[in-house]
Amino acid sequence: MAAEGKSPKRKLPSMYDVARVAGVSQTTVSFIVNDAPGSNIPQETRDRVWAVIEELGWRPNAMARSLRMQRSQTIGLISDEIATSSHAGKIIQGAQDAAWAHEKMLLVINTGNNAEIERAGLKMMLERQVEGLIYATMYHREVAPPPALEHVPIVLLDCFAADRSLPSVVPDELQGGRAATEILLRKGHRRIGLINEVGPLPAMFGRLEGYQQALAAYGLPFDPGLVRVGTVIAPEGYRCALELLQLPERP
Repeated sequence: MAAEGKSPKRKLPSMYDVARVAGVSQTTVSFIVNDAPGSNIPQETRDRVWAVIEELGWRPNAMARSLRMQRSQTIGLISDEIATSSHAGKIIQGAQDAAWAHEKMLLVINTGNNAEIERAGLKMMLERQVEGLIYATMYHREVAPPPALEHVPIVLLDCFAADRSLPSVVPDELQGGRAATEILLRKGHRRIGLINEVGPLPAMFGRLEGYQQALAAYGLPFDPGLVRVGTVIAPEGYRCALELLQLPERP
């Protein structure tokens, strides 16, 4: 006996229902939905089948379709911390927009720098046959991607492999440091301080070199006394700025 107050579940439409209403075989429906090459199905029949699909609200089984086509229409993005960082939300937004533009879904896993979660996440993505993988880090650094990633196309984001064997998209730290310094130089300032990250990181070396290049381009000597380093947290930035502003000759 059914529980009072509960309506019976409505049966979901199937491919059989679509074929019956459209007056075609299930094979024809399958060919149309999967855009099978060489099927030579008249456009009028295609239009009729799609109209019935829309009317009935039928949706193909994505997993079964992936098995047939050997394509999951999914791209994976696995990161250490960017999914929980307000500073890096645009990374996920950009990846999602690009994936969607190519009719792909983006599957995101944030590991929180937990190696076990990373292993489990990668295993899950590979089992779901992601067509490609983005391996991203919160800050620009060298990484050693797990060997399991050899089985799927991969792009490193904000990181790089030591042997440069994998394609990577990374910031131009040198140009960033130079551009920031040149903005002040063009405004007529000649005594410019630099608060840099504590290393050794690509950002620290690149930004410092860019800063030095900009000074040299304007004929100015590099003064180590105008450089401070600290970890990337607000109290450290405050400490470094205070030290520079308390110099007898302030920047």
